[in-house]
Order: sequence, then C-alpha cells, then structure tokens
Amino acid sequence: MHPMRKKIARLSTGMMSMLILASCTILPAPDHAVLMQAALSQVRFPANWTYARSAGEFDAATLGFALPPEVLLLIHEAQAHNPDLHLAALRVEQSHSAVKAAGAALYPTLGLGGQTGDAAIPTSSLAMNGLAVVSNWEVDIWGKARSSQAASRELSLAAELDALYARQSIAATVVRGWLVAIEAQQQIKQVQVMAGLAEKQLALIQNSRKIGRNTKQDVVMNQIVLKNYRLQLLQSEQAFNSARRALEILLGRYPAAEVAVAHALPRELQPIPAGLPSALAERRPDLRAAENRFRAAFYQVEVAKKARLPSISLMAGLGVVDNSLLILQKDLSNPLWGVNGRLLAPVFMGGVLDAQVEVKTAQQQESAVGYAKAVLNALAEIEGGLYAELKLAECSTLINTLIADQQQLIDLQHVLIKVGKGDQYQLQQQQLNLAASQMSLFRLQSERLIQRVNLHLALGGIYPL
Repeated sequence: MHPMRKKIARLSTGMMSMLILASCTILPAPDHAVLMQAALSQVRFPANWTYARSAGEFDAATLGFALPPEVLLLIHEAQAHNPDLHLAALRVEQSHSAVKAAGAALYPTLGLGGQTGDAAIPTSSLAMNGLAVVSNWEVDIWGKARSSQAASRELSLAAELDALYARQSIAATVVRGWLVAIEAQQQIKQVQVMAGLAEKQLALIQNSRKIGRNTKQDVVMNQIVLKNYRLQLLQSEQAFNSARRALEILLGRYPAAEVAVAHALPRELQPIPAGLPSALAERRPDLRAAENRFRAAFYQVEVAKKARLPSISLMAGLGVVDNSLLILQKDLSNPLWGVNGRLLAPVFMGGVLDAQVEVKTAQQQESAVGYAKAVLNALAEIEGGLYAELKLAECSTLINTLIADQQQLIDLQHVLIKVGKGDQYQLQQQQLNLAASQMSLFRLQSERLIQRVNLHLALGGIYPL
C-alpha cells in the first residue's frame, strides 16, 4: 500500500475510535421521585386536602364563576402587552441561545486564515506567506460538553415554564384587578346612598330643632356623621380610580383610569374539586420549573467533575504556502495538509477543579432546598385558600341572615310609622345600618371571588392564552 494511503488509513481508524469513545452516554438526571425523596423526605402527603369540600379531579380550566367576554379580552390584551411578560419572553429566547451555544462545543470548529508580507514580524523568525483552512475538535469523550448542553436545555425548559406561569399569574392578576375595580364602583354607589340618608336625617334634626325637640348639639353631631360619609365617598372614588389605573398598567395602557368594568360582581360561585396533593407538582409550571433547575444543577456538577479528566483534541489543516518555503523543504509540495492529536491531563491546578465541584454540588443542594420551599409554599397557599373558602362561605351566610333581619326591622318600622308609633329618623337610621351591612357584603363577595382566583392559580389553574 502506498505510504500516504497507510497514513490516511491510520488516521481514519483513529478518528473512528475517537468517535466511538465520544458516543458514550451521559448519566441521566434524577427523576421526580428521587428529587422528592431528597428535598421533602420529612413531609408526609395526605391522601386528600385537609380543608377540601369537593372531592374529584381538579379541572384546570374551571374557575367556579363565569368570566364575561370583556374580561377575556382584557386577559389577552395583558398577555400581549404586559412588560413583565415581554421580559419573560426575552429570557426564554436567551435560554434557547444558551442551548445552541452549549451544543456548539460538540462539533469541530473551522477557520480560514492567511498571511502575506515581505518582512518577518518581531515575534517570528520567518515570514511565511500562504492560505490555510484549519479545523479543531475537542472530542467529548467523557460527556462534558453534552452535560453542559443538558444543563442549558433544562434551564431553557425552566425559563419556558416560568414564562408560562407568569402568563397565568398575569391573567389571574387581571381578574383580581377587575374584581377590585367593580367592588370599588359598588362601594361608591352605596356610600352615595348612605350620604343621602344622612342628609335626610340632618334635615329632620334641623327641623326638629326649630320646634324645640332637638338641640344644637344634635345638629352638629349629625353634621359630623354626614361629613364622614362624604369623606368616605371621596376615599371610595380615589380607590376606584387607583384600581382602574392599576388594571391599565397590567394591560400595558397609559394609566388614565378610563378602563370600563362591570357594574356588579359575579353572583354564582361553584365549588371546585382540588384534586390530590401528590399531583400538585405535575400541574404547576413554577414547580416543574424548579425541578428543571435542580436537574440543570445536577448536570453542572457533572461538568465540573469531568473537567478533572484528560481532554483530547484533534486538529487538521489544509493550505498552500509561498514557494520560497518549498525550496527550503524539498519534501513539501502544495497543497499542504496534516492532522494532529493532543492529550492534556490536569496535574496540578491549585485545587481550583475540586473547588468548582464543591461549588456546583452546593448549588445543586441549594436548588433542592429551593424546590422544597416552593412546594411547601404551594401547599400552604392551597390549604390556606381552602380554609379561607370555608370561613368566607360561613361569613356570607351569616351576613345574609343579618341583612334579612335588618330588612325585617325596616319593614316593621314602616308599619309603626303608618300607625303613628314610629318616626322617619329611626327608619333612616335602620336604612343606614342596612346599607353598611350591604357594603360589608360587597366586600365579602369580592374577597370570596378573589380568594377563588388565588386558589385556582395555586392549584395550577389555567386561563386561555
């Protein structure tokens, strides 16, 4: 066989051997069960939620009350224009680029270079003119580059899940803001009614003073009551203005307090099954993102460990040089080519490689703790939300019976007035008491709906994207 062919055959055999070695698989990251055991071994998950009222599978798309079409339009507007979501989308794009950059280390690099001139540069002994194509490849024998790529891929998945959870959180925040604005608008109307009743009471006291039935002190006291209601009206108007501006900021609009909201809160609130505690981590995007960050930390530990192993690189080149060099070397002829291999094993690095392993191991442990914290916080949100739903429902029943009793008193007062045993002042006072209870009911209805929105999000609920 021709010597050149023998050389090419040996190089080809070596290259194939390198490729076979480089095809070794990397260790898989721990699965969900391993992570749960490492992070939450001390936690015993119950079969069902402690304060759940409804058994059954959780339906992520069911909120428990109907959202009108205008709210869905607001959600879509917020998801299209909210600055926080734009930032989340940019982080996802960055993570995709990081995956590409990490994967590039698996492939050879290719460069084109040339030199020309008549004089030698100060750092060389010979001015060599020519053009060459050079390729360099660090063979990923131990899987260092693939582990780095796997870590980047897990971080990219985490960024995507974080962005998804951010979109759902913004949707829930829009619904909460919409409910707060409706409540504030209802409070304005109710305070206007109460101020009107207080004005009637003041007029009655002023007329009674003229005939000697009431004193100046009674008049002043009723004036104070009326001014307090007017002050409350100003505060309610300010709250309504602030609620609408906050909603417009979520939508990415100019905060002019011009967004329109409904005139009444949704009435029907149906219970929703909460599913099983053990299935929570599979539903919530933020918990899945925390798990991906743990897996990424595992691969980063692998990268640090494999940095202590020898590295093998191959370099090949093809080029043409100035004929003056060929005159000096009789055995050279254009084009020139060659293949070189390099083995580099770290012997003494001052402990930096071991320190990097320790740092990455500590970061992996930190990510496990972060996952445990996220899960426990989610469990607390859900159990707290379920308990709040129970108590708010009890409060709603109680305040509705209170309003019914107050309405009965008003009806009885009307009867007394007809038979000459009652007076208008007492009737208006009872109407004020009823209006105050109705304001409390508005606040309670809003709080129940907002609590449902929070619970739905905590359980892993979704809104249309």
